[in-house]
Amino acid sequence: MTAKATIERILTPDVQDRLFRPTGEAIGLPGAAYTDPAFFAAERELTFARNWVCAGVANDLPNQGDQVPLELAGMPLLLVHGTDGVIRAFHNICRHRGAQLVSSPVQRGVVLCPYHAWSYGLDGTLLRTPSFCGPGVNTHDGFDASKHGLLPIRCELWGPLIFINLDPDAAPLDATLAPLKQRWAAYDFSLLRPGGGLRFTLDANWKLAIENFVERYHLPFVHPQLNSVSSVKHTLHITDGDGFVGVGSRNFAPPPVTPDHLLPHFPGLDEAASTKAEYVELFPNVMIGVHYNHVYAFIIQPITVDHTVERFEFFFVGDDAMTPELAPARAQMIDLINLVNGEDIDIVQRLHIGCRSPAMHGSVFSPVMEDTKHKFQRIVVERLMENVRK
Repeated sequence: MTAKATIERILTPDVQDRLFRPTGEAIGLPGAAYTDPAFFAAERELTFARNWVCAGVANDLPNQGDQVPLELAGMPLLLVHGTDGVIRAFHNICRHRGAQLVSSPVQRGVVLCPYHAWSYGLDGTLLRTPSFCGPGVNTHDGFDASKHGLLPIRCELWGPLIFINLDPDAAPLDATLAPLKQRWAAYDFSLLRPGGGLRFTLDANWKLAIENFVERYHLPFVHPQLNSVSSVKHTLHITDGDGFVGVGSRNFAPPPVTPDHLLPHFPGLDEAASTKAEYVELFPNVMIGVHYNHVYAFIIQPITVDHTVERFEFFFVGDDAMTPELAPARAQMIDLINLVNGEDIDIVQRLHIGCRSPAMHGSVFSPVMEDTKHKFQRIVVERLMENVRK
């Protein structure tokens, strides 16, 4: 069954009609949109291979020659830090026989195929084809090495985040980011310094993790500690963007663990920013938490229809934030997310179990607390239908 046929089977006109009603009247996606393997395959093809996807962070490849393999939409890809300081992305296959070039992170001056030792420059240029035409005969007049370099993939950075796009015809990343850049124009992301990370695995569909992230209705019931420092009563909803949706708090105020050594904050912010936090999901797979003194990226990697890898990367403001004296303050922010996301895992996995039920025809939405989750589901459907029609 084609991706188009699968999408039309599950996202019927009736399902779409119910979803695109006002939030308080809408019915959400049916369980099959979270549990059907064919629908997941269609999402890989029509969502993850057609949008700017967050592939990692720049500190994954801090040094020239660093090479990091990854998978996107079922395809083997490769990130490379070039000698010119540019991070590039390529299809992770040798142009000779298609062997996977890099299977685990490595640092070397060339990209080397383990099969026949073809080697490529860090910019993708084919350098050597040893004994291609017999022992000691590396090439012949009819072979144009310039036509057999690594196949590039569009790759751009925003601050420390690496984005890639498998669609050569997609709009530039800057066009996608422009509204969010404008929203956060007061925050100088060039000051961000990497400060640690967390990893989680989740036996649930990738969309459920995001839907949970973009609603704060559950805070008092699932996250009592977070609710005590970022109460649901101070929630703000971010639903006016194109391709992003999120929530925030007007009063994010965890007590400092080192009152005499506070984390540096972004310069030039107004007083209200000191207690404001925003958490935005940039479709399809990265959520960004922006605070006056730190930022984190929550990157989702769908593995199968019911298995997801979650990754958090934390960034602090300026070199002064990275001193040993401030290690407890940095750890406090990371520990809070470790606690909160750990509390979410059981709930999200329960959601996935519920989606397997034939009785799961679609959720209802709180018109006050879940307009953000409703918008995310609409974005999912809009992007799928847009690409089905192409």
